[in-house]
Amino acid sequence: MRFNALLVACTLLALGGVMAMPSVRETVGTALDDSWQLALIHAELALAPLLFLPLVGGRKQTFTNLVSLASSWAAGTAVVLMFGFASMREAGWDTRALSACTWLAVGGVLAFGARRDEWWVTRGRVLLIALFGLPVLWHYFLLEYAGASGIHFRPLSPNWSLVAEDIVLWPLALVGAICWIGAFALPDRREP
Repeated sequence: MRFNALLVACTLLALGGVMAMPSVRETVGTALDDSWQLALIHAELALAPLLFLPLVGGRKQTFTNLVSLASSWAAGTAVVLMFGFASMREAGWDTRALSACTWLAVGGVLAFGARRDEWWVTRGRVLLIALFGLPVLWHYFLLEYAGASGIHFRPLSPNWSLVAEDIVLWPLALVGAICWIGAFALPDRREP
């Protein structure tokens, strides 16, 4: 999509603005400090599978998807760093590697699916949302019903990795690299 980076920037700007409103800050328990910027970083990581819109097609579209992914990540990074004035720490800078690996994995899975058709993109998006969200859900169930921790699932969820303050990048980087290589290596489909 030509306006993918603009969509990412506008969405994160809107979320940052909404989270800056006093009534919303009281509801979610943030203040105009590190917690505000961390909430925006969590939003960026969670929205990556929803905001990246790949073009379906051949190798040329795969290259376009890679450029779109890079511009979307750069736009998201610019917005997160813009809100860094409220942070005492450098949370924006500290999380850029996690953000890049998340966007790489998301873009790779969706670009790989886009080499086939829209159906695969939709399934890839659902897979990513489930993969990023289910570790947190399993952790909750384990704590609630078994009294055990599911912390070993944290490499699967960038948001949970950020909360645990033990950021593991290699699974996301590996998935992203394999999917992007696969997207470029797949032969173009022949039209019947």
